[in-house]
Amino acid sequence: MTGRKSREQEIQAMRRRLEQCVSQFDIFRLLREITGISGFKYFLVTNTAGPADGLFSEAVIITSAPTDLFQAYGTIGSMTVHPLAAMIRGTGAPFEYRLHETDSAQPDSPPAVSDVVPAQPDLDYWFIIPVYHPDHGPAAVCFLGDRPPMSSCETAEMTLLGHLIHHKLRRVSAEPVKTASPLTERERECLLWTAAGKTSVEIGRILDLSEHTVNHYLNNVAKKIGAVNRTQAVAFAMRHGFIE
Repeated sequence: MTGRKSREQEIQAMRRRLEQCVSQFDIFRLLREITGISGFKYFLVTNTAGPADGLFSEAVIITSAPTDLFQAYGTIGSMTVHPLAAMIRGTGAPFEYRLHETDSAQPDSPPAVSDVVPAQPDLDYWFIIPVYHPDHGPAAVCFLGDRPPMSSCETAEMTLLGHLIHHKLRRVSAEPVKTASPLTERERECLLWTAAGKTSVEIGRILDLSEHTVNHYLNNVAKKIGAVNRTQAVAFAMRHGFIE
């Protein structure tokens, strides 16, 4: 009973912290913490709407996983035929999926799911929470790792958090940048992902930019605020409210 009460207090604390999030980076940090506490390794928020010829990798909104983890997904075609997208569109309820197991209890999906994902035991288990936004259509909050199946209580808690997180993420992403900041929107985005520990290559893939362009934006940031490196630029920007 004590453990259950502690878990409930933990979830309530997460909800309070989510209410205080004012930026994508705040949500990124909170999601990363929830991921670890829940026994997973990475999180992923993805759209399943958009152009019919859009690749799965282009639908990723925010993730803590390394970019190369999803490169294989980008080789199997458009979102209209992507197996994970098909599963998300096919149900409104949260579900679990073992990528490299064949089990009649799992949601139906083409064999391509296990075919395109490298065999990584620590990433075999996915917990997927389908969500919906009236302006953006179906999406999902996913957690990847290797842990026992979710209990009914854990499923309910994580599903609630997933919906709240997706709603908050959409809301903060739509808010304009503070006018007092000397940074352009692209400079700010590049600096935010730098603060999240992403490399120039990874930032480029997230924002659909070349590595050279990302470095150009980050160099501009450093010049504008007089920083000598990226770490100092992040610290200065956070201190002055340019990023949060």
